[in-house]
Amino acid sequence: MNKTITGLLAFRNMDSLIFSIIGFVLILIYTRHSGVGISPDSIMYVSAARNMNSHGALLDYNLRSFVDFPVFYPLFLGVISFVSQIDPVAAGPYINGLLFACLIFCCGCAIGSFKDSNRLYKIIVLFFIALSPSLFDVYSMLWSETLFILLSVLFVLTFRRYILLCSVSSLLLCAMIAAIAFITRYAGITFVATGLMLLLFDRTLLWRKKMVHLFLFGSCSISLLLMNLVRNTLISDSLTGPREAGTTGLSDNIYYYGKVICWWLSVPDHAKVFVCGLSIFIFLVVCVLFTKHIWSVKAYLSTENYFAAFFIVYTVFIIGVSTLSRFEQINNRFIAPLFIPLLVTLTYRVPGYLVRLSGSSKRIALITVSAVILIFQFSQIKKVYGMYQEARDYGIAGYTDDSWRNSPTAEFLRKHNSAFKPGYVLYSNAAEATYFNGNTHTTSLPHWVDPNDIEKLFKEKHLYLIWFREINDTDQISMALLHQRAAVTKQYSFKDGDIYLIEPNSKQLP
Repeated sequence: MNKTITGLLAFRNMDSLIFSIIGFVLILIYTRHSGVGISPDSIMYVSAARNMNSHGALLDYNLRSFVDFPVFYPLFLGVISFVSQIDPVAAGPYINGLLFACLIFCCGCAIGSFKDSNRLYKIIVLFFIALSPSLFDVYSMLWSETLFILLSVLFVLTFRRYILLCSVSSLLLCAMIAAIAFITRYAGITFVATGLMLLLFDRTLLWRKKMVHLFLFGSCSISLLLMNLVRNTLISDSLTGPREAGTTGLSDNIYYYGKVICWWLSVPDHAKVFVCGLSIFIFLVVCVLFTKHIWSVKAYLSTENYFAAFFIVYTVFIIGVSTLSRFEQINNRFIAPLFIPLLVTLTYRVPGYLVRLSGSSKRIALITVSAVILIFQFSQIKKVYGMYQEARDYGIAGYTDDSWRNSPTAEFLRKHNSAFKPGYVLYSNAAEATYFNGNTHTTSLPHWVDPNDIEKLFKEKHLYLIWFREINDTDQISMALLHQRAAVTKQYSFKDGDIYLIEPNSKQLP
């Protein structure tokens, strides 16, 4: 009996397994030229993982306490590195490939539980996911989003299990996944909010039981974050590192959010009114669907509805936090966790509608749906192929692409570290690059908003500045200010950068 059930389950998810293997292989092919992509955030994660194994503590590339990001992703990389004895960067393609494969398989399991799902619909959606430019953009990089997106689908699956069992143990499993997501990215607060919202509007729970479950889920899901914040407080003077107030308005953030949605859907994104209108329209449609499901117990307690709830909460969070706090402009990386929920929410009703149609109406609908599928998939394949061509020839954009791997400045740092006089402080406008590509520890040039750091620099008697011309960070103090307040002498010059000797003088800031 058990063997029969196991065989049926394996057969039911065989398509998911096949697409998972395809996704794993595609990530390996995509990262074949120079390995996984590395950004400044990636270097923070990698350095913390390396230092965890070499120094027994989570430290960044300058051996300072790792507090700017939650701790789980570097811990995750560090444990894998410790067990495999392979550096996280070298293991990156395989880590991301496995995470992507797990994501596809979990999506297949989730889609299999949909009310109107059938095998053809499942295969089509898995094909969309396995060849998604949005997900390829994320899973080709060493980013915490690779783990976060997988956790979001696992959260949906475990919440469905909780609804079926309504037990405390299943609820605590949901809370544990939310807690892990919260210390993977601070955006994990959306898991907590989604869970609380789903519990609150669940009409099948008695109020007394609902209050208990709300308390248990809320307290357990924030437990690991509280531990993370206590740790940060004990080892530094900041809970989450320096944070700056937002400088981008709400309408602009909606526009940037909408541009990514337009890129996913392959529609024009030139007119701001259209882009904002489309993104607001899609958001409102999902809100209406979720609200409608509240009054239907069967529809509310469905996997599809959980994806819609996560889409609503995460959209509000990412646009809100981008408005209130200052960080990188909203792009595909930040809203990639919404790709699967949006894809599911916009399509899960289609199989049911097609089944209920008959005659010429059904033929017309089938032709229309087939045309949309072909057009959408063609645009996806075209984008992925264009991304692959660039990655195949130059590597994935970042600190592992050819321009950085062959950097003359970085090569000089690797081979001539003794060129710097002892006791002289080393600064750089790309401290992460000097660490990752040049094997040299430097201090990042201070930002304009940090007057104490600026004064600290100018109190140095003498220092070296490693300057990469490709980096144009307007938040950092400029070369013009350095010339204004210090004697600047070029020591070495390369094709992509320069090394200066800086001797601050007594001039004051203008």
